[in-house]
Amino acid sequence: MRKGVFLLLIGLYACFPAFSQAKIRGSVKGALVDTAGKQDMSGATVSVTAAASDSSDAEFSMTDKKGGFLIKNLRSGTYHLLITFEGFRHIRKDFTISAANKDIDLSILYMQKQSDMLAEVVVQRPPVSIHKDTVEYNAGSFTTKPNAVAEDLLKKMPGIQVDKNGTITAQGETVGRVLVNGKRFFNDDPKLATRNLPPDIIEKIQVFDDLSDQSKFSGFDDGNRTKTINIVTRRDKRQGYFGKAVAGAGTDQNYDESVNFHRFNNDEQISLLGQANDINKQNFTAEGGSGGRGGRGGGGGGGGGGGSSNTGVTTVWAGGANYRNSFGPKTEVYGSYFFNSQHVAVEQQDSSIKTIQGQADQDSTNTITGNSSSIQRRENHRIYLNLEQKIDSNNSLVFRPNATFQNSTPHSSSFSSTADNHGAPVNTSVDQSSGYNSGFNVNGSNLQLRHRFDKKYRTLSLDLNGTANVSNGYSNNYAINDLYRLGRVDTLNQHTTDSAHSYSISPTLSYTEPVGKDQILEFNYNYNYQKNISNNNTYDYVDTLHAYKQFDSLFSNSYRFVSHSNRFTLNYRVQNPKYTFSMGSGVQFTGFNSLNTTKGIQVVHDYVNLTPTVNFQYFISRTRHFRLNYTGRTGTPSATQLQPLTTTTDQINYQQGNPGLRPQFTHSLRMLYTSFDPGTQHVIFATINASTIVNDIQSAVFYNSKGGSQSTYVNLGGTYNLAGYFNYGVPLRIPKSNLNFISNISYSQSQTLLALDSTHAANNEYSHVYSKNTGLSETISWTTNLKKNFDMNLSSKTQYSINQRPGAPSQSSKSQGDLNVFSEVVSAEITAYTNNGWLIAADLDYTYTNNSSPAYNANVPLLSPSIARELFKKKNGELRLSVFDLLNQNVAVSKSVSSSSESYTRTNVLTRYVMLTFTYNLNNFAGPKQKRMPGVFPGRRGGGDGEGGGGGFRGGGGFRGGGGGGRRGG
Repeated sequence: MRKGVFLLLIGLYACFPAFSQAKIRGSVKGALVDTAGKQDMSGATVSVTAAASDSSDAEFSMTDKKGGFLIKNLRSGTYHLLITFEGFRHIRKDFTISAANKDIDLSILYMQKQSDMLAEVVVQRPPVSIHKDTVEYNAGSFTTKPNAVAEDLLKKMPGIQVDKNGTITAQGETVGRVLVNGKRFFNDDPKLATRNLPPDIIEKIQVFDDLSDQSKFSGFDDGNRTKTINIVTRRDKRQGYFGKAVAGAGTDQNYDESVNFHRFNNDEQISLLGQANDINKQNFTAEGGSGGRGGRGGGGGGGGGGGSSNTGVTTVWAGGANYRNSFGPKTEVYGSYFFNSQHVAVEQQDSSIKTIQGQADQDSTNTITGNSSSIQRRENHRIYLNLEQKIDSNNSLVFRPNATFQNSTPHSSSFSSTADNHGAPVNTSVDQSSGYNSGFNVNGSNLQLRHRFDKKYRTLSLDLNGTANVSNGYSNNYAINDLYRLGRVDTLNQHTTDSAHSYSISPTLSYTEPVGKDQILEFNYNYNYQKNISNNNTYDYVDTLHAYKQFDSLFSNSYRFVSHSNRFTLNYRVQNPKYTFSMGSGVQFTGFNSLNTTKGIQVVHDYVNLTPTVNFQYFISRTRHFRLNYTGRTGTPSATQLQPLTTTTDQINYQQGNPGLRPQFTHSLRMLYTSFDPGTQHVIFATINASTIVNDIQSAVFYNSKGGSQSTYVNLGGTYNLAGYFNYGVPLRIPKSNLNFISNISYSQSQTLLALDSTHAANNEYSHVYSKNTGLSETISWTTNLKKNFDMNLSSKTQYSINQRPGAPSQSSKSQGDLNVFSEVVSAEITAYTNNGWLIAADLDYTYTNNSSPAYNANVPLLSPSIARELFKKKNGELRLSVFDLLNQNVAVSKSVSSSSESYTRTNVLTRYVMLTFTYNLNNFAGPKQKRMPGVFPGRRGGGDGEGGGGGFRGGGGFRGGGGGGRRGG
């Protein structure tokens, strides 16, 4: 099968004559000289465009340290040369390469100062450029298929990967924020931007590590960064309307409907989104999980998987609005509302092999097999607001409240059976549960008051953060546990009321003071107060009363938890054009009081914690830099981990707190190297992340006669993680495409204490069992960037996980290879389209997974072809017929290995269906030379008809006082 897929891809490659090009003919070279003789002319942009082509087909380079340039591999023909350098007049020349004159030497070229001239408009830009710690991609240098979204554009860019679920990775790190023109779009949900904005409005993509608000204000880098993508829209696309509507119906009553509408009027931006489908398609990040892009599969998780990565079947109804505007030069407001309703149906078959501590050299395991079925309805409302107010030149205010309201109704049923290593039954359990939960969360809300003194880098700021999390609900649980070794059957029939209310407030006062040339000190004080109230009360069913009346203290666990801390921090930073360096540490005094109101147990603790940090960044050159970050953080035990009481949720497995736990301390080190060769467009990203935990809070376990576990918490040493990432990207000229090689290697170690029984546990006679996991993966991706008519993304990802458990009891019947996982995923996204509007496409994800268990291995060819026809004069309509999983082979399996067990899971997924969809694209912009917003509908005047101007509607495009008028701010 794998051989057939490979031959198929080779055949497709051979079918396109664009891949066969004429022989290379010649080159052009020259050197730049500043007429004033004072400017280094290195780093000037040199572009060469064939006279018969357009700027998207340009070849780019940059001048070297001496101002020289050389562009090779040019075929015969006439070319336009454009040289640009900031602050200088552009140089334009034409030249011709022929058999008689292959190598063109332009010799010395003189650049002149602009001398108060307006900057010339430069259409051509290099595909990739690096400005200190920002990597910038020119969107016009990357071509996408019809009806693409921003996500498809990102896939074309070297150093950026987008997986099947829409998760974006840049420079080896997950992107946590996507901005539009430098401002947040639907708060911090990247998918709402990348899956709803079209590529044709995008001018460039910027990738950088975004500083915290405090760092941006004070100039003192505190090391808190978020991997961020900024989508910069084209200037001629900042006044107008655009959007897309999709309506689809399929077999088995499947449906897929969505709409997005955007109104941009320079600073004012309005976006409306809506979505409804039952094919696992989510153009947003769901609360508590992530969603796929509908009908898409491949890959796996938990150490290895196969088939669809979108497990279960999800029905989605969602919609929202995003608004942004500037009210004068000092006030900017933006906010969003998003509603999401999900119906999730999941069916699983699973198997776990748990290591049991036996006598010396005894092979002792428990095998647990079972199945489960769950249906859950979830609804949430997200509300986000951002207000930025410049009070005057030295004072400003930022207010960011946000809240999420949610409710859920889970229903589930399960069956499990446990047997020992001789096949003798230990227990069986049948369980049914249902419930309801509602509440709200206020997280990340903050108010910032900031003052900048006249002296540079002298600042004073107050940052007030608050959280509130409220949850109230109930659940019903009915279970029958057959305990064979004890010769009895336990029945649970319970009703539980559960509420959890937590609140916190955390003000931070920061003062920065310059202490020398390019040197800053920061003094920081933080106070944190937190209060948690949890009421968990379980009542057993009383037959004589026909009601849940008997309070069960074993299953109940209510407590009140109060903590407060004071942290004092001193940091030092030095910064200059070549490097930046900062270091510092804080001391934090923490005290908490935890009272278990169910058992009347109180735990009081006081801790002293340190918070050291070191940040170093070195700019090796204009296009290469190195960064190092170190942080040390203390993690205090939770109230549950400290309470010396025993709790259970199923009367088989029990947990007990340990009041003697010490805080754990985590050392984290991160190194990043970035390099971009302007001449060859070669890109290198390399990262190393390492961490180790001292006094790590782990589990000490022994297994009871019921076949379940009894665990407590202990401090252990020797937990650490190491991960390396290397990405090498190179553009290919024939055919025009990008080739990326991505290598990942990781190693992690954790541990568990394992005892034979309760007596050995009481005597502290434990075996120290480690889990050592080595992960190796290599990804090769090739994305075409052809001008038109054909689009292809190919990738191959090989993963191998080596899992070891040294210290575990002897398992003579199992070899080390049984713990390892291997997977291979070959993916192809192929689209071919004609000038008259026909389109044919196919997505193929071939997955081979070896989990060392025949029942949980996978060999999945997931093929989804489609055919489409573009409609109307402007080709802004499309009718598409698609088939998901044509071969009806989709499955999902996964495997995970820990220090005490190995688990296998098979989960239901979407299988074959046929879908017919109609898509309509709205695109109506004023353009760069028009002064008025265009009307939404054809035939309407573009502005000035209503009060306030714009759109032919009262108030300008339907919003009273909304404006219109000329371009403002670009």
